[in-house]
Amino acid sequence: MSHREKTNRRIAVTGTRGIPATWGGVERQCEELYSRLAAMGFDILLYARRDYVGGEVASHRGVAVKTLPAPRSTHLEALVHTFLSVLHMAFVSRPRIVHVYSQGPCLLLPLVRLLLPRATIFFTCGGLDWQRRKWSRAAALALRLGEWFSARLTDVRIMVSNDLARSYRERFHCACEVIHNGVSLPGKADATPLAAMGLAPGGYALSVGRLTPEKRVEDMVAAACRTTTPVRLAVTGDDASGSGYLERLRLLAAGRPEVAFTGYRFDADLAALFTGAMAFVTASELEGLPLTLLEAMSYGIPCLASDIPPHREVLGDDHPWFFPVGDVTMLAALLDTAAASPGLRAKLGERGRRRVAGQFSWDKAAAAVAALYDRALDRTVPGRNRPKERP
Repeated sequence: MSHREKTNRRIAVTGTRGIPATWGGVERQCEELYSRLAAMGFDILLYARRDYVGGEVASHRGVAVKTLPAPRSTHLEALVHTFLSVLHMAFVSRPRIVHVYSQGPCLLLPLVRLLLPRATIFFTCGGLDWQRRKWSRAAALALRLGEWFSARLTDVRIMVSNDLARSYRERFHCACEVIHNGVSLPGKADATPLAAMGLAPGGYALSVGRLTPEKRVEDMVAAACRTTTPVRLAVTGDDASGSGYLERLRLLAAGRPEVAFTGYRFDADLAALFTGAMAFVTASELEGLPLTLLEAMSYGIPCLASDIPPHREVLGDDHPWFFPVGDVTMLAALLDTAAASPGLRAKLGERGRRRVAGQFSWDKAAAAVAALYDRALDRTVPGRNRPKERP
């Protein structure tokens, strides 16, 4: 029996919709990380939202899953579910480590401190949620309070990008760990599902992700309609803003053949979309470290990306296909360039694939999180003080 199996090393995870992941970057991140950590011998309990996972799921890939109810409410879903999770931790599961994802759920950190005073609190930040345009002023202020709690009431803060770590260090003067998201290199997928979506292999540029205003999908739609070379844009995802964003995008496209809305796709359909894409496009104004961009690179797809720090962190400063946020004219020109340059597409695609293989690995990420957990658990055995923050 390993050291990890001999001692109480329960880690409770909340702030996520749960696993198995069907959509959402945080959920995929948790599934990949915690399945690996469970295989290392950690006792992981992940709290899931019943409408997302279903009450029949008790474990997944070695991770214990506890489903709890959550209201279908943009403003209350995460908060209520986290509250119920904390109560379950305090009176049932009694974890040694509480790991909270995202800034909104961090509004409950004072309750965690009150009910679980001996637990070590971890926080993972995947983005500055209060900057998202879907939130009202009051909701954004609440998220900023959650952000402050995430910096002040936690023992270990993990950022998925150097840009997020810089933001926390400059504004809150706190120590942060940087652990990048990862990706698994795929094999060649079957492109057969493309026909049912009205797409042909190599005949379209691809956008994948939740459809929210900060993704600026309208820029990609407008650029596809302005290209001189016919370039189709496949927009994959569903409206996650709750504000009718998808309908506005459909009105902008006005039934033009250059734009195909595929809806939400996963598993074989999503793999086919990545496999058959001529290029991948992201026009976001706000990101943490986008998993969809990493996935596209893992398929060897050349990428056109808005010039924001997280995209530069993933693609490298010397990547030639960046465009300023909101610059539709330049994006249209880059789409024309990509369509006319199969040799350059192949070169950039292969370079991206090598880059993610070398720098963005779930195994590396899990090993880094495991080292932080080990350090915290070894320093919080009975009779010892809470671990001090590493400078």
